[in-house]
Amino acid sequence: MRSLYLVAGALLLALTMFAQTDRGTITGTIADPAGAVVSNAKIEAKNVATSAVYEVASTDTGNYTLAQLPAGTYEITVTVPGFKKFVRQNLTVQVAGTIRIDVILEVGTSSESVTVTEAAPLLKTESGELSHNVSTDRLNNLPAITLGASGALGNIRNPLQAVTLLPGTQFASDNTLRVNGMPSSTYSIRVEGQDATNGITRQSTQVNQAGLDAIQEVSVQVSNYAAEYGQAGGGYFNYTMKSGTNQFHGSAYDYLVNEALNSPVPFTDDGTGHHLRNRQRRNDYGFTFGGPIDIPKVYDGHDKTFFFFNFEQFRETQRVTTGLDTVPTLAYRNGDFSGALLGRLTIAGQPASDANGTAIFQNQIFDPKTTRTVNGATVRDPYANNTIPKTDMDPVALKIQAMFPLPVGTRATQAINNYEAPAYDNYRHTTIPSIKLDHNLSSMIKISGYYSQTRAYSPQVNDFQGPFTNSVIQDSKSHTVRINYDQSVTPTMLLHLGAGLLYTTQPNLTPKFDQSSLGWAKNFAAPTLFPWLSIGQDASKGGMSYTGGIFNPYAYLEDIKPTQNASLTWVKGNHTFKMGGEMIFEGFPDLSYSRANGNLGFGAQQTADPWETGKGTNAFTGFSYASFLLGRSLSLNHGTGSSNRLGNHSLGLYVQDTWKVTRKFTLDYGLRYDYQTLLKEQYGRMQDAAFNTPNPVAGNRNGSVLYEATCNCSYNHNYPWALGPRLGAAYQITPKTVFRAGVGVAYGTSPYQATLSPNVGDFYTVSPTTYGDAATFLQDGNPFAAGNRFGNAPIFWPDFRPNYPSQTAPGVRPPQSPFIAVDRNSGRPPRIFQWSIGLQRELTHDLVVEAAYVGNRGVWWTAPLLSTYGYNGLQPDTLKSTYGIDVSVPGDRTLLTTPISSPLVTSRFPFLANPDNVYPGFPGGQTLSQALRPYPQWTGIPPFLGPPLGTTWYDSLQAKVTKRMSHGLSVDSAFSWQKELNLGVASDTSYLTPAPNLINDVFNYQQNKQISAFSRPFMLVITANYTTPGFAASSTSMKAVSWLVRDWTLGTLLRYQSGQVIRTPPSSNGFFNQIRRTDNPATFGGANTFFNRVAGQPLFANGIDPNCKCFDPTTQLVLNPAAWTDAPAGTFGTSAPYYNDYRWQRQPAENISLGRIFRVAKEGRITLNVRAEFQNMFNRVFLANPLAVSASSSPFVVGAGAPNPLSPTVRVPGTQTLSSGYGFVNTFNGGAAQPRTGQIVARVTF
Repeated sequence: MRSLYLVAGALLLALTMFAQTDRGTITGTIADPAGAVVSNAKIEAKNVATSAVYEVASTDTGNYTLAQLPAGTYEITVTVPGFKKFVRQNLTVQVAGTIRIDVILEVGTSSESVTVTEAAPLLKTESGELSHNVSTDRLNNLPAITLGASGALGNIRNPLQAVTLLPGTQFASDNTLRVNGMPSSTYSIRVEGQDATNGITRQSTQVNQAGLDAIQEVSVQVSNYAAEYGQAGGGYFNYTMKSGTNQFHGSAYDYLVNEALNSPVPFTDDGTGHHLRNRQRRNDYGFTFGGPIDIPKVYDGHDKTFFFFNFEQFRETQRVTTGLDTVPTLAYRNGDFSGALLGRLTIAGQPASDANGTAIFQNQIFDPKTTRTVNGATVRDPYANNTIPKTDMDPVALKIQAMFPLPVGTRATQAINNYEAPAYDNYRHTTIPSIKLDHNLSSMIKISGYYSQTRAYSPQVNDFQGPFTNSVIQDSKSHTVRINYDQSVTPTMLLHLGAGLLYTTQPNLTPKFDQSSLGWAKNFAAPTLFPWLSIGQDASKGGMSYTGGIFNPYAYLEDIKPTQNASLTWVKGNHTFKMGGEMIFEGFPDLSYSRANGNLGFGAQQTADPWETGKGTNAFTGFSYASFLLGRSLSLNHGTGSSNRLGNHSLGLYVQDTWKVTRKFTLDYGLRYDYQTLLKEQYGRMQDAAFNTPNPVAGNRNGSVLYEATCNCSYNHNYPWALGPRLGAAYQITPKTVFRAGVGVAYGTSPYQATLSPNVGDFYTVSPTTYGDAATFLQDGNPFAAGNRFGNAPIFWPDFRPNYPSQTAPGVRPPQSPFIAVDRNSGRPPRIFQWSIGLQRELTHDLVVEAAYVGNRGVWWTAPLLSTYGYNGLQPDTLKSTYGIDVSVPGDRTLLTTPISSPLVTSRFPFLANPDNVYPGFPGGQTLSQALRPYPQWTGIPPFLGPPLGTTWYDSLQAKVTKRMSHGLSVDSAFSWQKELNLGVASDTSYLTPAPNLINDVFNYQQNKQISAFSRPFMLVITANYTTPGFAASSTSMKAVSWLVRDWTLGTLLRYQSGQVIRTPPSSNGFFNQIRRTDNPATFGGANTFFNRVAGQPLFANGIDPNCKCFDPTTQLVLNPAAWTDAPAGTFGTSAPYYNDYRWQRQPAENISLGRIFRVAKEGRITLNVRAEFQNMFNRVFLANPLAVSASSSPFVVGAGAPNPLSPTVRVPGTQTLSSGYGFVNTFNGGAAQPRTGQIVARVTF
């Protein structure tokens, strides 16, 4: 009865306290010489480093399990009366790993012993899960750890670079982390068993990372893992931190980067005919020291109390001499855009003229003062000689222009890349101190504590200085605290409790600026901050490539995450039961002045001929920089800033059993339950676009804004049925062959913060009332400031009124969207069905090969790109059935982009003669397509949280070869042959993430299934490390020879993979503009349908092979425009976004290291390891993807600017050097080149 009470009490404590997941296990069977099981055998596992002892007893079936062992080297002892003592040494326990040690006792006395010293077998015989373990010692001895790429600021060593050694993975620091085809950045990181994932931006993995040398081992659970692991999609990463030992140990190291070890940057010129080589000074140095806490005559901590301290700091100073940007030419600054003119526009291949009979040309500047209606169409007159008179220029624009640098350098006379920025210095300092304390209260109770701080500081200087700069000082800090308690309740029962805290701060503190000095009428709500300005450029004729000011100025964002976990392990018979749970609370206090400084965007529309809209021209008139000089903005975002707090929490419970059915067959099964809440604002002040709620400011049309503070409602329902069963099996076919299989259901995390916090404070967007009109004028400044000339009421926050669209003039409410939509099902976390089946074979004791079929299917991933509500777009079928508009008819397509005030519209839709029939305040200059939208009072609505419609498919053959260190050689190889598909999701969110999906017709859901933009069908990774041996010698000369040849080290990391896919070119048929699919921030993958592929045509020009090294990218276009034909007007393209046979260079990673180990002091207790490492050792030239998804000037829109086969080919005047065109490979400033880089590593260990 007492045992029952103990079990019940411990279980209750585990379930209420809330699973240590960073420990390992030793298990096996105790038998006598005849093979009969031995029960009640005393088994002790002794940690060799700390002398900590863990005791268990064998069950009545002879089984034993030593669970929750900290990673390290152990010695187990089995003592049974009547038998010799059995001792097994050199057993390495890995994080989340299980090793099987079966013991056959020999008859004798306990004073006799049998000692086995061989290492544990590499075969995994105890589970069907798929995981990988990489020790930091191995990482430190391979050329795998880099400090950053050439030409950019680096950062401190990143333990996640262990991913580059594994099959089925992709990694780029602070950008991409993918595992087994699942969306990037859906991983989970655990430090000392508790969550340490960056909740602010999961792409940014180094903000709160642990110091590499403080980590003992990185364990990565990748498929069908045990029920104790959960709330992760693409990879569950476990960091176990190093502990002190009974002896004092330590190390000191320095990683040194100097440009003298680097190759010059190709495609650059220092003016003397040589390539440029940026000055680089990088050091990553630190030390570790650990041992017992021993205070002479006060306290002897041997075998009891230990510490381990780590200090690491990264320091870099860099002189950048390759800065290259586009600034307005001297002619542009004076209003002369005659040099910007390109060819005459065409429609379906025919020369275009507007309704006034004026021939129109690309980049032609039109005078807004001449706007009028001719034959029902709006037209303008072009400026003479494409030049704006000084008298038309805005004085505020001229004051801002004075802050722009002048063109300078060898390309100063060119339109693009004409600003060779003067050399400037930049630096970054990242510091990570940490300490871990361990204490053995008794042989049954052990506690540990851990603390670390990660701080990164950099001024982040760039090419532009002064108020117009967009550089923001980085000064982030992150604190990680852990406390763990382990107790052996009985010889067969172990209890673990843990608690922790992750606290991260990310200030965004920007310099002061007096807006009044600009001379505009009214300042914005943050008058001491420079406004954010996005001007934009033409691909071939320039303008202004730089976006000035800070989009989210003066912000202070925090991530506060308390964590708790608990687990109970109970060995009973052939079963090892484990149950437990974890609880995570997370809050994001944020002080933000986002958009309170005024965010102004400028586009070509304001100086374009309005006639062109919707006509399907091959290009457009107008010029962005000309619109800026006139002070006519395309958009204005403004708010007052906010102090808000988002937050959520999660709970995970599990129960699992490892059942040793026979000595050869082990079955793992378990069940996990996860409950997660969706992000909420603490006081209900975050808006939500309510699509089915009447809007009082839009004539009670459906589509209003709600706030949980006042609506007596909840935006969503949290998903209560996240049950994840797991099943795994391992069968030892022969002593050297194991069959392993597993299947399970796991759940990821609900939508996370992903830049949401700065957008919680309401802001309002002012857009043009019609195509070509100005949203605002620079001279007015803030049109909503007190006393503005428009009579607009000042704005404030929080403001719970349904004020979207807001009034911009008396009786005028242009369409304007709220910025946050919460999908009603977005609380549903992604569900992953995963499986693997494979064989593992031991060839020798130190060499194992394995192969497995690994697959998964993911559903319910967060997919803002698939929000049909967010698009607020038109459907061709609905247009025809409801309004009689046939998009296959040219006149009807033209009608969609015609202002409703036009007789062409009112003759077919008489009710639109009064724009208020759409809703009160709807401007008559808005187009018919806007009036017919489901919610005409809005444009597009960003669905930050949801919908959970993303789907992924992954199938692969994965193979590994593991050669454990012996005879001075260790080798690992990983191979993947994989197929990766997705629908609507590529990363944890669609916001500011790499390789977003390209959506064709969002209302045709299945049509958008596509090859992942991350797709790499073939991957091969080989790592090796070899240390030369010495030899026995008797003579002095031969001893000297032995010393000279021994202890040389050679390491290599080779990664070969398929090339990156090239996107299908975006269509220029204008269809998305006609059906309103282009002005929506949800279309982050680019708002265009696609060209159609032409059968039989080669995809590359002139037989070019991207891997052949047989073409000159500076003068040759590499893509074949004849391989594509534009989608007919009024239709969606039929091509897929990506094709498997349309890939760019393979771009392998080939790293090498060469060094020497010097052994100092008696028995080599002190070693000095010095080596040189080189990345891209053969100095291969890598070229930029000619159709990579490019970022536009807006921080919330990506990818619509890719060239297509109709794009003109432009060369630098007087030369054959390309500057744009279809198939143009950007080599300016080195392009995507990654020339050979080197670093020197020195490490002392004692």
